[in-house]
Amino acid sequence: MVLPAKTQTFNLRFYPKRSTSRKKDTDHIFIRMTVDGKREDWSTGRRCKREEWDSKAAKVKGSNAEARQINSWLDTLRTRAYACKQQLYAEGKPFTALLIRKLMQGEDLDPPKMLSDAWNYHTNQIAGLIGKDYRPATLQKYRSVLRVLKRFLMLRCKTEDIRLDEIDYRFVRDFDYYLKAEYGVKINTAVQMVKKLRTIMKVAMEIGWINRDPFVAYRAKKEEVFREYLTSEELHALATKNLSRKRWNIVRDLFLFSCYTGLSYADIIKLKKPDLVKGEDGGLWLQTHRVKNNNRVRVPLLSPALKLIDHYKDYPRILDEDFLLPKISNQKANAYLKEITKAMSWTKRLTFHCARHTFATTVTLTNGVPIETVGQMLGHRNIRSTQIYARVTDTKVSRDMKPLKKRYKGQELYLAEKFE
Repeated sequence: MVLPAKTQTFNLRFYPKRSTSRKKDTDHIFIRMTVDGKREDWSTGRRCKREEWDSKAAKVKGSNAEARQINSWLDTLRTRAYACKQQLYAEGKPFTALLIRKLMQGEDLDPPKMLSDAWNYHTNQIAGLIGKDYRPATLQKYRSVLRVLKRFLMLRCKTEDIRLDEIDYRFVRDFDYYLKAEYGVKINTAVQMVKKLRTIMKVAMEIGWINRDPFVAYRAKKEEVFREYLTSEELHALATKNLSRKRWNIVRDLFLFSCYTGLSYADIIKLKKPDLVKGEDGGLWLQTHRVKNNNRVRVPLLSPALKLIDHYKDYPRILDEDFLLPKISNQKANAYLKEITKAMSWTKRLTFHCARHTFATTVTLTNGVPIETVGQMLGHRNIRSTQIYARVTDTKVSRDMKPLKKRYKGQELYLAEKFE
C-alpha cells in the first residue's frame, strides 16, 4: 500500500440551498466536501422546507416518514463518501474532493480515452522516429486515414471523434464498407486503411486504454492484383531502343538498373561509391540499406548494371557528389517513363515497381535463382513479400516441363496405337 506523503484534511457537511423554482418555501439539500481546502458541492437530490432544516445537526427535523427517508439518504451519502475516501487511500491514490465525488457518482476517475488520443499518441511517436524506424510517407498515410475516419464519423455519429471503448466489430465492418462502397477506394487500398485503424487499436490495448480487441473477428480479404513486369524480349527491346531525348535515355538507364538489381528508385538515386564492395566471389556487389525499412541489401552486380555504372562515372552532375548514377526527382522520372512507354508503343505501365517485379520474375526466378535468395536481394523480411513480386513465367514453366514431356512421349505413342 502506498501512503500519502502528508496527512490530508477532510470535511463533509450538508446544507440547504435556496430554490429558484416557484416553490420558494422549499430548499435543495446540497453536500459539500472539502479536502485540503478545495471543495466540491453538488445536490443530494432531496428537498425540505426551510423551517424543517436543523442546521446544527445537518439533517431534517422531525420523525415523520418523509424526514426519516431524507435523513437515511443523507447518512447513506456520508457513509459512501468515507468509503470512497478509504478506497482511494487503500489503492495508494492521492484522494481529492473531485475524485471522491466522481467515485460516489459512478463516473470514471480518468476521462474516457478517445480515438484521437490513441491516434495522436501513435503518430507523435512516428514523427519522433522519422529517419530511424519510420519514413515521412508512413506518417502521411496515418494522417490521411484519420481524415477519412473523421468524415465517416460525421456521417455515422455526427461527430469527428469517438470513445475507444465504443469501437466494436460493427464499427470496423461499417468503416470497411464505407471505404469500398461510398468513399470509393479499391479493395486493397481499403484493407491497408483499415489496417491503420487496427494498429491504433492494438496500441490502445497494449497501453491499457481498452480491454477488448474489436478486430478479433475481422478478416481482411485482399484482391489479387496482376503486377506488370517486362519479359526478356521486352527488356532487350528497351535496352537497345534508340531514344531521341537525353532525359529519356537517363531515366531508361535508371529503370534498367532497377531491373538488374531489384533496387527501388529511392535506393538507386542515393547510391554512392562506398556502396560498391568486393564480394567473396571476387566480383563487385552493392551493399546498402533500403530507404523504406532500413533493411540491409547485398546484390551481386550483373554485367548490364556494371556497364551502366561505368557509363555514368564521368557524368558532370555527380562528379563532385560521389553518386553512382544521375539524380532526377521521382515525379519527373515517372513522367518521363510515360513518355518512354509511348515511344515504345507499349500498353504496359512502366514504373520502378514494374522494374523490381522484372528483377524478381524475369531476371532471377525465371533463370533458376531460388525465391529465398531473390527475397534477400529485394530486402524483404519474409518470403510472403517476395511471393508478391515473383511470378512463374511461361518460360520457366516450359523449361521445367521439358523433362516431363520427354518421359510421357513414349506413352503418347502407345495410346495412339491403342485407339487406332
